[in-house]
Amino acid sequence: MPKRPSLFLHLLLSVGVALALVGGSAAQGVPLEKATKDAVVEQVGKLVLNNCFVPGVDFSKWPEFLDQNKAAIDKASTDSELVEAINSKLSAYFGVSHIVLVTPKAAKARIERKTVGIGVQVQLEEGGLRVMNVFPDTPASEAGLQMGDLIMEADGKKLTTTTGMMGDEGTKVEIRVKGGDGKVKAYKLVRRKYSNIREDTLKMANPTTAVMTVHTFDTAYNPNKIDELFEKAKDVPNLIVDLRGNGGGVVLNMLDFLGHVLPSGSGFGTFVDRSAVRRYGDVFPSKPADIKEIAAWMKRPLMPRRGKTTYKGNIAVLVNGGTGSAAEITAQALKELKGAPVLGTKSAGAVLVSVMAQLPEGWVLQYPMMDYVSVQGVRLEANGVDVDIEAPTPKLNETDFAVEKATALLRRIELRKERSGDGRIMVL
Repeated sequence: MPKRPSLFLHLLLSVGVALALVGGSAAQGVPLEKATKDAVVEQVGKLVLNNCFVPGVDFSKWPEFLDQNKAAIDKASTDSELVEAINSKLSAYFGVSHIVLVTPKAAKARIERKTVGIGVQVQLEEGGLRVMNVFPDTPASEAGLQMGDLIMEADGKKLTTTTGMMGDEGTKVEIRVKGGDGKVKAYKLVRRKYSNIREDTLKMANPTTAVMTVHTFDTAYNPNKIDELFEKAKDVPNLIVDLRGNGGGVVLNMLDFLGHVLPSGSGFGTFVDRSAVRRYGDVFPSKPADIKEIAAWMKRPLMPRRGKTTYKGNIAVLVNGGTGSAAEITAQALKELKGAPVLGTKSAGAVLVSVMAQLPEGWVLQYPMMDYVSVQGVRLEANGVDVDIEAPTPKLNETDFAVEKATALLRRIELRKERSGDGRIMVL
């Protein structure tokens, strides 16, 4: 049987579907020597050809990708231009998430959890950059930008990638933003350094329902803080786990969290790598390499971390388009194994195991090497977590209908259990 994957592997969206906008060097970016660019592109090609793996995806087409985008890559003279030339096409060309070139500055920012910018986490979509989160004490929060706003232009240019928003500390950017009311406003902001760490919280929605907000499973995830929050929540009958805007992170952190909400020994899904597909083909040469069948054949599901105090009450989960990767796996695991209803909007559908490979001069390539299938046979990549009840992500000072609906739903479940002793959780 294939070996269980190592737990240092990453499930990252910090530079993929949802990301904090980090600095380049003004709008032009940091000057890039041709020798460095050539070395970076050459190493990216080697990794894509030799290391990238997603079942059914032909990464041998890298030379064709390079030919199609040669003009833009050759023209790139700064880090921002090279990132745009490659990243604006790379993921779409191969049809997968978690494949992205990262500048040295952005790679450092992820480790330090500090960055330079206007202070928003965004999702790239048609028409611009959708604001998924606004960090406190930043130019964006002070200007009044809110979750759900669409940043359409920066310095007069339409946004088809994130690089147009990047810049150094103290540089100015003028953006045009469409709000939830459909009105377009212009903002002149000055980029500055800020911390992109947000503290996870537990708040009471009512006397019997708590809301636990978990912002990330990446390097800012604090297991001790999560232990503390679950200790406070242990006697609360109902718990809403808010994963909206949580772009994922490190596998080990995901397993730590799931240790609090799934019983020990609860297999919740399987990573499928190149070796598993090859071995399956050796055993069943006449069968097509169906990823769901391969996952079931492996019989090596992921398990939550042992030794955690497991929450015993009713659970609901909140997701949105900024919920990605490890957070999607978490939501799906709770849905399948705890019967937890999922509320909000469809998640990102970006669920591949990836690693961060060092390139010349501090550059990094994040690339995929495993796919994921849930214990009930759901492939989340390109599909996302289906919600049971639709509810929009609220803007600042707006009513949070997802929390309201989840609270009401959990209360009905609580009352039903009190009356009948039936512990099953169902969507009503």
